[in-house]
Amino acid sequence: MIRITEDSRLVDQRVTESIVRLRSIEEIQKRERRRAVLPVITLSRQMGTGGSEVAQKLAEMLGAPWQVWDHQLIDAIANHAEVRREMVQSLDELAQSEIETVVKSLLGVSVIESSSYHRHLVEVLLTIGRAGFAIILGRGANFVLPRALRVRLKASMPVRIERVMQQMNLSREQAERAIRDSDRQREAFVRQMFGKSIDEEGAYDLVVYTDKLSPEGAARIIHTAVLVRYPDLEKPSSVYALVQKR
Repeated sequence: MIRITEDSRLVDQRVTESIVRLRSIEEIQKRERRRAVLPVITLSRQMGTGGSEVAQKLAEMLGAPWQVWDHQLIDAIANHAEVRREMVQSLDELAQSEIETVVKSLLGVSVIESSSYHRHLVEVLLTIGRAGFAIILGRGANFVLPRALRVRLKASMPVRIERVMQQMNLSREQAERAIRDSDRQREAFVRQMFGKSIDEEGAYDLVVYTDKLSPEGAARIIHTAVLVRYPDLEKPSSVYALVQKR
């Protein structure tokens, strides 16, 4: 599993990889005279559902050039002006215009504060989505990227408590408090950013309950859904295969 630190070199490295892949995709699209809908997975999860482990297992199943973008990395880029600017500028003019239009639309929602962080976060999510082959953890990405495969991981409270107790070495009372605090914070974030409820009807294409599933089992279910949503991933002549061979 990738561990995110505050070291900006990791941010720079991941952004550079994304930019290189994005430019390759743009060239392929120009040659084929069409703009493909590239595969993206947004993964929203409750605390205690194994979201990070599921994302990593899924990335392993999908293989290169898929990458996991967790919320710490997204936050780091959103706050790192230079690499964010480089990401957006790596797009062609049409793509930049599309991102600007979506950002303005989202920031026009009355409940969204027009802080620089909010704008930068949306720009980052849109740019990662544009590059494709991304598994994006949290940060309300499903509300920014409605064409992605939007997945939500859930589990019953007793199961979540047991998992958090084991993972974080907490008492039952401490684990339950941590879970309830996390639920409130994530709901408040989505409400503030997008004026939506995190569990709003229609916000997800797939909801996976992980009570009786290992991270690998949950990842297998999502992997199947990915191939159904993006059938070209299995076609050797597709733009996806071309990107993987570059």
